[in-house]
Amino acid sequence: METTTFTALCERAGRWWTIQIPQLAGLSAQARSLDQVEIMTRQVIARHLGLPPESIMVDVIPDAPQPVAPALQARHAARLAVEAAALATRAALEALAAEGVTFHDAATLLGLTPAEIEVFAPMIGNAPTMHSDSGPLQVTDR
Repeated sequence: METTTFTALCERAGRWWTIQIPQLAGLSAQARSLDQVEIMTRQVIARHLGLPPESIMVDVIPDAPQPVAPALQARHAARLAVEAAALATRAALEALAAEGVTFHDAATLLGLTPAEIEVFAPMIGNAPTMHSDSGPLQVTDR
């Protein structure tokens, strides 16, 4: 199912959060707490456009006090960096396996424990385990 992403601009108004959806001029909503904004916005958009709620993605952007905004940006950047590192690690493990690098050497090269390698690239067949890590690295296809 194709999804469409909308933005929910949120501003604190007393005990409520007001929600503006810039892609749909004039459409707004309210939520009692910030954790309810995404579902409330999705429901309002779904009703307005006649779409199933599961086809709608919502990016919630709260109007946060000054010390919060840089923290949110840094946390978002960190999440993106973790995702990029995971993809790069998986690619590196696949390349090392193709070259016949041993499990132990792959772990050492990437600064990973055997358990971390298993998270990034599950092993296949009789590939070395955490207790027997001197054989060649063998990575499953995902």
